[in-house]
Amino acid sequence: MADHSTPGERTDAARPWPMLVALGLAASEVGIVVDFGPIAVGGLVVFAASVAGILSDAAYVERPAEFAATFGGVFVFVGAVLAAQGTGTLSIAPLEPLSGLASRGIALVVAGFLTILGAGIVRIR
Repeated sequence: MADHSTPGERTDAARPWPMLVALGLAASEVGIVVDFGPIAVGGLVVFAASVAGILSDAAYVERPAEFAATFGGVFVFVGAVLAAQGTGTLSIAPLEPLSGLASRGIALVVAGFLTILGAGIVRIR
């Protein structure tokens, strides 16, 4: 049988996004659960970028950099709330029994800022 695809054409199976989504999600979860910031930050950035990529390939978003920046903004907001809860600045009753929220919140904030920065750099190019 002959392959009738063009040389530059990629099939859906050859797209890297599903593997990167899984890798980013797993790394971010491990980093947050174990409280290892660099792994959590890297995993969250990879997760946000790969979700933006997969949605762009599926034609759900026209500008993946802007979507990734929005994702980063959500990370910053949620991370700031968790960091404030962990330091005692903000009191949220259901989160009171949890410990270590400050460092995990800071990891989310850093990941959010790096995602926004990366999206800005990609958009400038």
